[in-house]
Amino acid sequence: MTTFLQLGVQGLALGCIYALIALGFTVVLLAGVINFAQGSFMLVGAYIVSWLTIERGVPFLISIAVGVAGVALLGILFEYSVLRRMSARPVFTIIMITLGLDIILRVFTVALWGYDVRANGDPFKLSTFQVGEITIKWADVWTMIATLTLLATFFFFFKYTKYGIGMRATATDHEAAAAVGISLPQIYTITWAITGLVATVGGVFLAASPRVLDSTLGFSALRAFPAIILGGLGSTVGAVLGGLILGLVEVLVSGYVGNGPNQVFGFLGVGFHEVATYVVLLIVLLVRPYGLFGKKEVERI
Repeated sequence: MTTFLQLGVQGLALGCIYALIALGFTVVLLAGVINFAQGSFMLVGAYIVSWLTIERGVPFLISIAVGVAGVALLGILFEYSVLRRMSARPVFTIIMITLGLDIILRVFTVALWGYDVRANGDPFKLSTFQVGEITIKWADVWTMIATLTLLATFFFFFKYTKYGIGMRATATDHEAAAAVGISLPQIYTITWAITGLVATVGGVFLAASPRVLDSTLGFSALRAFPAIILGGLGSTVGAVLGGLILGLVEVLVSGYVGNGPNQVFGFLGVGFHEVATYVVLLIVLLVRPYGLFGKKEVERI
């Protein structure tokens, strides 16, 4: 039981990060774009925070604020200078553009900061505390607190604010939203700013100790991508729940499968935790083809 609870805490912390990343995918998806550059946004934000904290001695929280502002501005500039001109283009074209942005940002990051593994610049280090026989990392605790606070803020924003309601209306029907006076350019700008914010926070905590920061961090965003399918495309609640489920599954399977001291199903192989989330996704989709919170679209012909 102690091992299960220990892994459960770690899984929840990882699930919170996946939930945040999935929310970033979903927010942009509401604007009609699949952003495959989300991982690079995470990478750039994490490197900015690390550089400011480690090399410039800037306090951690201020570094995060600067990183968030920088990546949010990057998202806004990309939407304004590129995507806004592509509004009438096929979806496939826009997807390829985001893939191109992903490559450009990865190359830029490596050229600026190199391939070397570096400290993330977080204040948690390897500090832990005990709850009974369970050892809990402060990094995991603050990851959950920060992520849940952001998620609660976003849900309030989406439900009760003018721009949040405008984003939901735009996601439902772009033309109808524009017809009732909602400024689509403003909505798209806010959408990409939010994407930059959650990407930076997700990248910083994903690289928190004892994890390390290197150029492969951005690929972790793709591990969270199944969360939006599991939860249901376009559902912010589903994205969060899907992220939590994937995090728990990945950590629990990693702890109990393979050649570790707690192995139960060792015959499945050491790396089975990397595909376990897709097995769960497949099982859920067989039962609910539109995801946990997805809805079947009905069109009038």
